[in-house]
Amino acid sequence: WLKAFQSAGTGPPSPPPPTSYNSAMASMSNSKSESSLAFLQNSKVGSSTGFLQVGGIIMALPHKTSAKKLNESLSFTSTSEAQNQYREVPHCYASMDRKPLQPYHPNATRSRLAVEDAPVPLKNASNIHFNDRFCVHKRRFVTTHQNEYTGGQKDLRSNARIIANDTKIKRFHRES
Repeated sequence: WLKAFQSAGTGPPSPPPPTSYNSAMASMSNSKSESSLAFLQNSKVGSSTGFLQVGGIIMALPHKTSAKKLNESLSFTSTSEAQNQYREVPHCYASMDRKPLQPYHPNATRSRLAVEDAPVPLKNASNIHFNDRFCVHKRRFVTTHQNEYTGGQKDLRSNARIIANDTKIKRFHRES
């Protein structure tokens, strides 16, 4: 508003801008009628040190602040997507106390149920198997003919339960 006032040419030329806080306060003069600011003298406002009336407007005097450094370098604090995916994450689970806060993610480990640790193998125990787990070596080369055709007599029993029990026993001996 000051520049607009000066460009109109109606006011006196303004002094050069003040260089410090004290000279700025000295350039502003208090109003001649102090009675208008008298009700603000004992106010409990802690956000200002006092009040001035300039051009009919009551203005608060702010607290002094320290000068900011001009060459303060801005630090880059964000992370890339790759760094975010491969960062070291603490082991968290849903029922854990004092979980660290983190942004929402649908697959976050802090929302999952606890998983049991893998079993620790015994000392000096080998887990190497040189054969196939699904192959029984005792009967490895037994053919279907040797399994099914044993040369026994024809079964003439008609009771289904007895036939099923006998078949179960034969199958157990054949597969073991």
